[in-house]
Amino acid sequence: MNQKIKLIINPVAGNNAFQKAKDEFHQAVFALLGDVSTAFTTAVGEATRLAQNALRDGYRTIVAVGGDGTINEVVNGFFEDGRPVSPEAELAVISMGTGGDWVKTLELPEELHEAAKRIAEGRTKLCDVGLLTCRSSDDRPVQRYFINIADAGFGGTMVERVNQSTKALGQFFAYLIGLLRTLAVYKNKPVEIQVDDVFHATQVVNSVVVANGQFFGGGMWVAPEAKLDDGLFDVVIIGDVNRAEVLANTHRLYNGTLGRHHKVTTLRGKEITLRSEHDVYIEADGELPGKLPAKFQLIPTALRIIC
Repeated sequence: MNQKIKLIINPVAGNNAFQKAKDEFHQAVFALLGDVSTAFTTAVGEATRLAQNALRDGYRTIVAVGGDGTINEVVNGFFEDGRPVSPEAELAVISMGTGGDWVKTLELPEELHEAAKRIAEGRTKLCDVGLLTCRSSDDRPVQRYFINIADAGFGGTMVERVNQSTKALGQFFAYLIGLLRTLAVYKNKPVEIQVDDVFHATQVVNSVVVANGQFFGGGMWVAPEAKLDDGLFDVVIIGDVNRAEVLANTHRLYNGTLGRHHKVTTLRGKEITLRSEHDVYIEADGELPGKLPAKFQLIPTALRIIC
């Protein structure tokens, strides 16, 4: 590749996955991509600033090296004040994190050499991006882009627990343990839901999932029909399920059949608004931006991805 490439690396993602594979990384990635520039994150949110600065400096390809949270931060660096910083720029990903959910939808390789080879080949597609507007935990306005899935309710509480726990057992067990710990204490809450002009209701829910991609929560296949470039969110409303129902149907989260449960509603739309009189927290691409009220808006073909 003859264009300028910037690698933004989260060295502690995936239980220090980069540090453990540093030699292999150098042999695989630098051999295939050649003379590239690297930057390492040292704090939460830093990948956004690094991506924006790189794009302003003329880098054409930004490679996020880490997990879903790192990817989310880098994606946010592609936009400023609602506009792309560099419309022709491309995002590439080398997955080294806990979740790895967005790369599953794109079917990107996890092996380092194959991931670098895919970047070197340079095939791209335009993907949709979500724009989330909500309130922070201390009630400040928040605006955040997401590329995979946002979830209000159970998922926001679960991700908080996962992020506070060890990832030493790997992504599957980290999220499964987080699910079980959250299930022991979480109470479903009434939420007012509006999807475009086709659905408007207030109901007690466990979660409302707004999906651009198909997977979240370390491999949970919550939206099997979602496409990254169809101009629509897939909305999965998980109703007033109790603990026993969650446990009895956990397998549905992993085999893509959750939508068949009688307390689950699936819809599609471009703009979703959620409100509640209770504190209902949100996760977006594994990050925790805030709580309801929230609006989720789809921006079609907003980001060019190397895939």
